[in-house]
Amino acid sequence: MADYSLGYGGIGSGLDINGMVQQLVAADRKPADSSLNRLETGAKFKLSALGTVSSAFSTLETTLKALKAADAFDARTVKSSVDTVLAATVGKSTSAGGSTPTGAYSIEVLALASANKWVADAPVAADARFGAGKLTLTVAGEDLSIDIAADSTLADVRSAINAAARSKGVQASVLTSNDGQFLSLSSDKSGAANTISLSFAEGGSDLQALVGSMKQRTPAQDARISIDGLTITASGNTITEAVPGLSLELKTLGTSTVTVTGDPASNRKVVKEFVDAYNAAIDAINASTKYDAENKTPSALTGDAQMRSAAGQLRNLMGNLLGDLAKQGLDAKTLGIQTKGFPASDGTLVFDSAKFDAAMVANPEKIRAAFTGKDGFADKLQTAVGSYLGSDGAFTERSNSLNAQIKDVATRRAALDARMEAVGNRYKRQFVAMETMLSKMTSTSQALAQQLAGLAQ
Repeated sequence: MADYSLGYGGIGSGLDINGMVQQLVAADRKPADSSLNRLETGAKFKLSALGTVSSAFSTLETTLKALKAADAFDARTVKSSVDTVLAATVGKSTSAGGSTPTGAYSIEVLALASANKWVADAPVAADARFGAGKLTLTVAGEDLSIDIAADSTLADVRSAINAAARSKGVQASVLTSNDGQFLSLSSDKSGAANTISLSFAEGGSDLQALVGSMKQRTPAQDARISIDGLTITASGNTITEAVPGLSLELKTLGTSTVTVTGDPASNRKVVKEFVDAYNAAIDAINASTKYDAENKTPSALTGDAQMRSAAGQLRNLMGNLLGDLAKQGLDAKTLGIQTKGFPASDGTLVFDSAKFDAAMVANPEKIRAAFTGKDGFADKLQTAVGSYLGSDGAFTERSNSLNAQIKDVATRRAALDARMEAVGNRYKRQFVAMETMLSKMTSTSQALAQQLAGLAQ
């Protein structure tokens, strides 16, 4: 609050000059201040309500994007009849954009993939030393030359092999038993193509004897399965290429039946999320525009033309889209989606999950074609919803306009502050003049009184 005191108070008049100036300024300010407050409060009230509606529309758009995706109804469940033989999992869709084919697959695991492993069968004493020489390690058909330094221990030979071959997926190690030390070679990669072998190139008989003692303990072998009589091989025990989208983790030899079916819960979920989001958008508009007749209180956007237009557009489009579905044989009784009827009709949807599940079993491809893809149910509705969102959306432009109003109010309030300060200073100058005049009058009065008192004597 500005200080409009004169520094010496109302000495001449005895009045509370500061208080009087403040009251005068407040009276002058009140009409403009009230107008600005109404503008700011109204804009913020509308902005808050618009934000709620925009958020609901944004959620609806997200669900529509999921609903129109090519893989929206591709969810599958899979079960292996004998889990100890193999485990089966299935993705939502294949890389080609199609769902994993449903049906039962008879699978026999004929062989498991294994990685090549070699272990020497002749022990080496812990203090044994090898003369200088060369070894050749062949990894998947590639020869690697390994230099062995003079006076090397078995651990040194192991280290020389690892230095040359570790990056190729081969690891050498020294195993110790009651009989002594043994050299071991193993590959990290399974499959017949990833064979390894160690051969002697040059050096002494001790090094040659070490290499000659190496025996294959585990062969490099491909996995091999039969699916409905067709043979498939793979370098590993996880097979993903046999059936689109189906992954098979092989565990042991044997037979199992893998059954792939549509996943009703996931397919229902994508539609239910859309219905819930659509209803939330309609509810947000209704809440922001309702009028409380009992208390005669409007909402933030009661009577708002943009809200009426948005609600009308959604309802009309939804009516047309549901009509199009009905023409395709997917009416409310079949599909389980319809608008809420009398007496509680408010533009929202009603979803019957049991009917929808039955429709998905009876006509999965018809439902996929109706809802997904370009110009499908979800795409048309998303186009309408999207026109209100984004940088150029109608709601965004409205929000920008309301924010601009709030900013303008702040600018006008700052100007009002400056103007009222000038008014206060003007009142202050007037009171200063009044005090000066009263002071002179008081002095004159006192002088006259003294003169009159002198005459009376």
